[in-house]
Amino acid sequence: MNVRKRLALAATTAVLGSGLALGSAAGATASPAEQGVRADVRPSYSCGYYNGTALTKAGQTGSAAKKRIKEVQCLINRNTSYPTILGVDGKFGNKTYKAVVKVQQKARISDDGQVGKNTWKKLRNGVFW
Repeated sequence: MNVRKRLALAATTAVLGSGLALGSAAGATASPAEQGVRADVRPSYSCGYYNGTALTKAGQTGSAAKKRIKEVQCLINRNTSYPTILGVDGKFGNKTYKAVVKVQQKARISDDGQVGKNTWKKLRNGVFW
């Protein structure tokens, strides 16, 4: 069981064991903490490196590409069940390529190893298996 799943299980167990009510006040929206969900296991729409959807793939260089690649690596770590934690180093190497392909396969989109609009959308919304 990977770390994210263990954290989610621990958070759920703590909430259920304490008898904390998960409902919210009439008309009010409960915060993630009130819902028993840890912020570090919920999908994050951005890690702060890049917010667009430009094609990102192996072999790209330059500061803009490095920011996009860091965003891909961070989103894979935060928003997927990929079992290996990627280094957020801005290098689209073999580990990042394999992680992108696996996420694409699990999301049932083209598994070409390139991060285009569809893959960005899936990464930002979470791909859990």
